[in-house]
Amino acid sequence: MSDSTPEAADQEVLITRIFEAPRERVFRAWTNPDEVAAWYGPEHMEAPRERIRIDLRVGGRWELTMVQRGGGREFSIGYDILELVEPELIVLRSDPMPEVGMHEPTVVRVEFHDHGAKTRMTLSDGPYPPEGRGHAEAGWAAAFDKLAALVAG
Repeated sequence: MSDSTPEAADQEVLITRIFEAPRERVFRAWTNPDEVAAWYGPEHMEAPRERIRIDLRVGGRWELTMVQRGGGREFSIGYDILELVEPELIVLRSDPMPEVGMHEPTVVRVEFHDHGAKTRMTLSDGPYPPEGRGHAEAGWAAAFDKLAALVAG
């Protein structure tokens, strides 16, 4: 029996949320650059539409730059699209980001399930270094609050 499972769980972000919208609507919010601009990132950051590029296909790219509100820091994120099943699944592999201590890529897996007239979305993301997991989890949680407002409206 391996003791790697608890360690792996400590390195992963796992979030499940129920959204007040059909699965196709929530999936579109992840794949349409205009909509990504409305929700992506923690509260103190925004993702300007002109800084988002999504080539929605396996082998394509999902890229954006977050900008700190009021000017200041910028944070670019790039992913390769590994799997794509519309409107059920998106799997992305991040570029390494050594400038923030992430020397290895993470894998983001987003599953979209019908939940009556709502959507149950499950995101897993990692592995993260121990000091990075909490920041990633807080960032996703804040972004998902914005996503919930977007798709419910």
